[in-house]
Amino acid sequence: MFEIFYFSPVQALTTNGVRITVESEYRPGHSFPHRSQYLHSYTIHITNYNEFPIQLISRHWDITEADGTIKVVDGDGVVGEQPTIDPEGIHSYSSFCVLAFPLGRMSGFYTMIRKDTGMEFNVDIPAFQLEQPDVLN
Repeated sequence: MFEIFYFSPVQALTTNGVRITVESEYRPGHSFPHRSQYLHSYTIHITNYNEFPIQLISRHWDITEADGTIKVVDGDGVVGEQPTIDPEGIHSYSSFCVLAFPLGRMSGFYTMIRKDTGMEFNVDIPAFQLEQPDVLN
């Protein structure tokens, strides 16, 4: 049996020489609307355009539900890793979010360290929609 995916437009943003690209998709086969559980997966690509290596040390997410409630998620690294990204290098990972409503959005930032100086800096994650297809029609 094949699962149907519903992709949202790709979002991208460059901050402090680091480009973040996000692709999200609604996963109906893993969602249970009768229990108010709408699963969305997302893939993030992090490209380092700086002339020095960087390391992703933490993340901050603001997850906004359709009713306006915001869940804040902070943690070390991403999916259990604190990757180092060389100049012109790319690190990609996938994760998911379960919403209580068919609509929502995510935004946030990563905290990085310059591997050459140890200086910390933030990189913005572009806001992206999480939506069950046809819910706005």
